[in-house]
Amino acid sequence: MKIKITDEGKNFFIWLPTRLILNQLSAAILPVLIKRKNGEAKLSGSFCRKFIRSFYKTRRNLGGKIELFEAETHDGTYVKITL
Repeated sequence: MKIKITDEGKNFFIWLPTRLILNQLSAAILPVLIKRKNGEAKLSGSFCRKFIRSFYKTRRNLGGKIELFEAETHDGTYVKITL
């Protein structure tokens, strides 16, 4: 995941490995954390694993990059998030 922020001529880049965030371990932990916070989780570990698998297949079919978010304000601030 790459996050690019441009403000007043200054560029900031934040690079987070997508595989570090979306992996089988996080798919197992995410439902437990949601259940702890809300009391009941409607997500299961198997659903999260299927979502992650389908995400990587879709990304591979689309050429390896998915633009998740792109915005520019009137004052010139530009934000772009690419997976």
